[in-house]
Amino acid sequence: MSKSRASKGFLLTPRVTPNESEARREKWLAEAEAGFVSPSATNKLYYSVILKAFWPAGHGIPGPVLTEKDVRAAVDAFRFANGEQPYKDVFRRMRELQGEEGFTSIRKEGNRYQLQSLDVSQKREPRAKLGKAEWKKLKEQYGYKCASCGAQEPDVKLSPDHKIPRSRNGSNDLGNWQPLCEQCNNIKSNACRGCLLICNVCSWAFPDEYKQLVIADDNKELIKRAADKRGVAQSDLVNIILRDHFNKT
Repeated sequence: MSKSRASKGFLLTPRVTPNESEARREKWLAEAEAGFVSPSATNKLYYSVILKAFWPAGHGIPGPVLTEKDVRAAVDAFRFANGEQPYKDVFRRMRELQGEEGFTSIRKEGNRYQLQSLDVSQKREPRAKLGKAEWKKLKEQYGYKCASCGAQEPDVKLSPDHKIPRSRNGSNDLGNWQPLCEQCNNIKSNACRGCLLICNVCSWAFPDEYKQLVIADDNKELIKRAADKRGVAQSDLVNIILRDHFNKT
């Protein structure tokens, strides 16, 4: 299984004067745009806007350090110019740009980003969308309920989710999809980001088989005290206790 393409690392000192000609910059951006594999023309527009923000005219590489607010502002400025409202999925597009589109040279440290080189990694298979018939079949299979929390339409809006994320080699096969409500989808997205645990035993990927564990408050306090006393992480201590228990049975 390949590692996640989450491009985390230390940011570099920006090169505030050009080390490439403007012609080279325009050629690189044009080639990047021509090479996008996303089937969505709209997404390609946002990828272009983001890349231009990471390598503005008159700046060298490494590019400027942009905060999440800066990236969002660049996309929203593009939308405002076209009479549209602020955009909600800026950082989904960012993850696709780093993942499917191969721009792993966009590095992240905290909530700041930087284009550190002009290298483009091998692109992935484009993100797929379920057809209407497949989406209807999937929702029927789950009883029109969120696979994780059980909230049901029309009380919540369900969205198709890859059980095993594309960043962890999850496929586009129907069996790797599940319906999630917006809240669970957002929580799962954050939980998966940078995670290297095994997806096949994850409660987010397979909630029917691996339920999320709930630890009573008094037990949490006992675990905290024991972990502090031993100088180990609380999760490590819980796993030690569980292994000891099941090894005895």
